Amino acid sequence: MSVSRAVSTAAPRFARPFVALFLTALVVCPLAGLNPWPFSNWELFSRLRSDRAATWAAAAVDPAGRERGYRFQSFPRGHRGFEVTMTHFSEHSATERDAICGAWLRSASEQLGPSTRLLRIYHLTWLLSDRRGDRAAPPDRTLAWICSEKGARAG
Repeated sequence: MSVSRAVSTAAPRFARPFVALFLTALVVCPLAGLNPWPFSNWELFSRLRSDRAATWAAAAVDPAGRERGYRFQSFPRGHRGFEVTMTHFSEHSATERDAICGAWLRSASEQLGPSTRLLRIYHLTWLLSDRRGDRAAPPDRTLAWICSEKGARAG
């Protein structure tokens, strides 16, 4: 007497919804600009890279003119987009620039003390291939903006 077993070749019940959701995520994530893992829209590899790098930096200045480097990561939550803000800072109206600078200066004064009189915003650029031993060479520093109680002015 032989017992025959029927082998099911049907996919599990959850397979079709899973595949539909997976394919939807593969299409929607890049179109919507979302970058959750593992549905990366490949930003790391899709941008042109060059030998030049640039960023922004700020320095708090006391009444004697001494600068003290100031990291914007230490600012409250609302200021964490410093680099993005600075990229388009000159496109804002004078009133908007004054308001932004005023907020930055108040935050710096609260954290560093009332002796903070102004903030100097520098644009830093450097060549990645320019090395000093095993380290990158120091960046070129250009004064771009000054934030004072009177508002923002170009450096």
